Amino acid sequence: MRQWRTTAPVWIGVITLSACSGGARSSEALLQRIGRVENGLLPAVVVRGEELPRSTIWEVMERYRVPGVSVAVINDGRLEWSKGYGLREVGGEPVDTATLFLAGHIGQGVAAVAALRLVEDGRLGLDRDVNDNLTSWRVPDNEFTATEKVTLRRILSHSSCLSVPTLRGYSTTDVLPTVEQVLDGISPATSQPIRVLDPPGSRQRYSLGGYVVLQRLLEDITGSSYADFAHATVLAPLGMERSFHIQPLTETLAANAASGYEPSNEVVPGRWRVYPELAALGMWTTPSDLARLAVELQRSHSGKSNAVIRQASVEEMLSQQFENRGLGFEVGGEGEWRFFRLEGHGNNYLSELYAYVSHGMGAVVMTNSSNGEGVKARLLRAIAAEYGWADFVPEEVEVAQLREEILLGLEGRYRFRGRDRVLVVENGRILQRTEGDREEELLPLSEDSLVSVSFGYRYEVGRDPAGSVTGLTLVLQGTRLFTYERVD
Repeated sequence: MRQWRTTAPVWIGVITLSACSGGARSSEALLQRIGRVENGLLPAVVVRGEELPRSTIWEVMERYRVPGVSVAVINDGRLEWSKGYGLREVGGEPVDTATLFLAGHIGQGVAAVAALRLVEDGRLGLDRDVNDNLTSWRVPDNEFTATEKVTLRRILSHSSCLSVPTLRGYSTTDVLPTVEQVLDGISPATSQPIRVLDPPGSRQRYSLGGYVVLQRLLEDITGSSYADFAHATVLAPLGMERSFHIQPLTETLAANAASGYEPSNEVVPGRWRVYPELAALGMWTTPSDLARLAVELQRSHSGKSNAVIRQASVEEMLSQQFENRGLGFEVGGEGEWRFFRLEGHGNNYLSELYAYVSHGMGAVVMTNSSNGEGVKARLLRAIAAEYGWADFVPEEVEVAQLREEILLGLEGRYRFRGRDRVLVVENGRILQRTEGDREEELLPLSEDSLVSVSFGYRYEVGRDPAGSVTGLTLVLQGTRLFTYERVD
């Protein structure tokens, strides 16, 4: 099993530029723009009044031990450039723009488009009980479905209240379950049965299980495999020639696929996990192909294209349905800066698609490491700064000057669900060290509040009556999520 080596890797970038109308001069200007992105990666938080601390993509990849990164940038309603960085696997071949990454949750966008095509054809209803169209399996009725039903709209907006928020995947040597076995949680499936846990439509409950139900629904209606239907309906019309719902990968496709890396910086045994839950998180693809999907949605929304679904369907898809969810995508922003996005995470690959509804701008960043968030987020901020996006602007904060005894009182080991992080104070700086030798600086906003420089996460410091630190509570957007208890 190959592990990350402490010796400096040879960083490689393989680039593809779109056709430019200005010839060599335009190409040179674009290369300069790419260079500014590569050398301008930004943290989430900066100290007010200080110069922005920019890093290169190579420095940040080395810092987070991320072997491979691939990026595609959308501008003026087209894919402007794409580029690969680093290696498919430590000690292996370079990432290029055709290198496959596991899309994870981002593949739900393709499933949503495919489903809306059936809605347009009158073969499926957004607000109809999915059991009306399921023939090989049915969502089991219980007390929660007595008055409200699981519908396509609720599945796509994660408000169906179906179970199974995560899927572990399988090793390359495991016997894979069928879709029916996953639906009912029958061995060799390792997930629980997919069941309704609350009245459908009553709350947002993230459910990969809902997309497994969707996979079976589309197959029952069309009589085709999900892979074939998604290819014919979405991938082929958009020219997404490097996108595949094949689990496990064939030997030919695996030859140019990036291996996944664990939080410990070790390569996943067998190179990656296998996901037979194709609609939920089983698509392999490239940033360039995902950019083609985003561009089509932008063009369709503006009335310039209907290669897969019509303008009205795209508007419905990219409009808020339940909290921050549209149909298949997260949505947000206001007016001309409305955006749609999806993150792929939790499967040893960490990626993001982020695009604006009206501006014809966006980007896709894919990494092959569970530690890829630091690279992905900083790279998106660099792209945002270069292209003038409204989002991903680093937050300016005022740093509190803490007494030495308060600073030193923060030192120690903290734990949540078996995951440890250690806080140390060095030269007046608070450093947080986690699995895989990752190190982040935390800035003190007060004696009882810290913020992560790289990610902007807030931590509330808990204390006992004597004033000793008892834990750190993660706070996101004003919500207290969980606490890392101090263990020594």
